[in-house]
Amino acid sequence: MEELERFKKEISLMEYAPAHDYTELDRSQSSKTCVVLRRQADDGKIAVSRGHDGHWIYYDFRRGKGGSVLDFVMQHTGCNLGQTRKELRKALCSNVNSFSHTAPLPNPRSATRNRQKVVWEYAGTKPITKHHDYLESRGIALESILAGRFAGAVRVDRYRNVCFPYFDFKGVAGIEKRNHNFKCYTKGGSKGLWRSTLMEGDSKAVICEAPIDALSYAKLHHDDNDRTRYFAIGGQIGRFQWELIDGLIKKYSSKKMDIFLAFDNDPAGKKYIQKFQERYSGVSFTLDLPSQEGFDWNDVLQNKQSMGMKVAT
Repeated sequence: MEELERFKKEISLMEYAPAHDYTELDRSQSSKTCVVLRRQADDGKIAVSRGHDGHWIYYDFRRGKGGSVLDFVMQHTGCNLGQTRKELRKALCSNVNSFSHTAPLPNPRSATRNRQKVVWEYAGTKPITKHHDYLESRGIALESILAGRFAGAVRVDRYRNVCFPYFDFKGVAGIEKRNHNFKCYTKGGSKGLWRSTLMEGDSKAVICEAPIDALSYAKLHHDDNDRTRYFAIGGQIGRFQWELIDGLIKKYSSKKMDIFLAFDNDPAGKKYIQKFQERYSGVSFTLDLPSQEGFDWNDVLQNKQSMGMKVAT
């Protein structure tokens, strides 16, 4: 049993997987705690992570299976456990890099048990590229999502749920999933911030309550110069979220970036504004709430579209 434990901890799947032609790093789906590798020959894709116990683990998207380095060898070679142990003894006694003919790939950070679930969920999503009924029902057309500003920030899972990833200092923290009559957040995930793509030269930051509101605001207030970045808090702001926001406000204030608070026009939205103004008393925010009481920015978008009014694109 001690030998099996050594295999799981000491043989890096990041160094061993390229021996089976997983040599292409998918940066768009990788995070600090989960690295996604592809194999060109058959379009294979695996996610590699390191558990809270130090074990190297993987998930094979084509097979729908995963496990330790032992499972990886058995599933990719057809060897039984005894043959696999012989194979891995060689790897344990030699430089594993000798199996790979490519440049070293980045190692993921060790994940806690809950974060491990989050990164697996994130690895199972992909940027949305097809028509989606739910988004269309909210007045958000596909071209709005595929724009460079939101590429990768709006994703879809295998059940065709719209997925909004939230991030913290360590990487992906949780995923908000939305569909008709369905809304959930990753079980065990922590609250971070959803964000659009951040670009060099941005001069404005818009903070909304929900990602849907941020997409709606972007459609309603089209930035011809594309210098606006968007964030969403996802509802009630927790302590760790405030730490993330502290960093944003400090950085953007020093750069003299315009910061817009585009919350809902309801008691909760006004309470958020009050908290921001009290916490950052020396910062000048631009307040932009929907004109109609009780409306959020998606309500505004849908209302304009239902009345046949032209929305900026």
